[in-house]
Amino acid sequence: MFLDLKIENVVVSSSEWSNSDVASYKAKKDNIAIRLEEYLLNGNNLLDAEKIQQSVFPETEIDVFISHSHSDEDQAIRIALSLEKIGLKPFVDSCVWGYADELLQKIDNEFCIPSGWKNYSYALRNRTTTNVHLILNAALQQMIHRSELFIFLGTESSIKIDEYMSDTERLSSPWIFSELMFAQNVKRTKRKQFEVGGMESYGKLNEAVFDSKPVEFRYLLPQSTYSMDYKQFIEWISSYSQLDSPDSIRRICGFEHIDKLYAELGVDEKLLETPRFS
Repeated sequence: MFLDLKIENVVVSSSEWSNSDVASYKAKKDNIAIRLEEYLLNGNNLLDAEKIQQSVFPETEIDVFISHSHSDEDQAIRIALSLEKIGLKPFVDSCVWGYADELLQKIDNEFCIPSGWKNYSYALRNRTTTNVHLILNAALQQMIHRSELFIFLGTESSIKIDEYMSDTERLSSPWIFSELMFAQNVKRTKRKQFEVGGMESYGKLNEAVFDSKPVEFRYLLPQSTYSMDYKQFIEWISSYSQLDSPDSIRRICGFEHIDKLYAELGVDEKLLETPRFS
């Protein structure tokens, strides 16, 4: 990852992307079949964590990682669609959460109801939940590491103002907390580069219903290196000049547009000296 960016004051605004476009994006990503038997190493009860990770995270090349609250999924997808339009490859993290929950439920149904029981074993469920969540968390961190730009959507859904300490921002999502902490501490990489001669080759969460209010946690908000107002961010995306070019060329132009974002953020010019093309 080269740079992490917090988008502030994100609001629902008019967009060129309709609800139908958002639904189509979700449907396009909803093609991961969770077949538990494929993950069994011995045909019995030994699960292959690597296969699980590769199945839930099939994409290997990501340009922009978008971290957000589940409540802001549609807004994140609209931003992803705008990034795709300029040739970049975004990753919306919530698009995989549902798969992890689906997998977890299948594992629990198969292995966490002892013989003669009607309900799950608390101890067994703790173990399966911990393992699946660790696999998901490790995979998310790898996706962040492989991306060039990490974007966090700072909204009222993702950030809570502490009730006891004035002006202290906190998170209620452990997933966002983990992503931001990783983005804060991960080793920085150089911007992605392209070989001019090789350009031709580029080419559901199930919500449970509770009778009582569920317990919530609060995490101190890790600070991003850079921040930008949402309106300014949208203006940057919109300033891209659409090109009728192959996907490989559009992606390179998309990265050139990202360099304009870096310059606007005031990134040290020395970090931008290395040319994109070699």
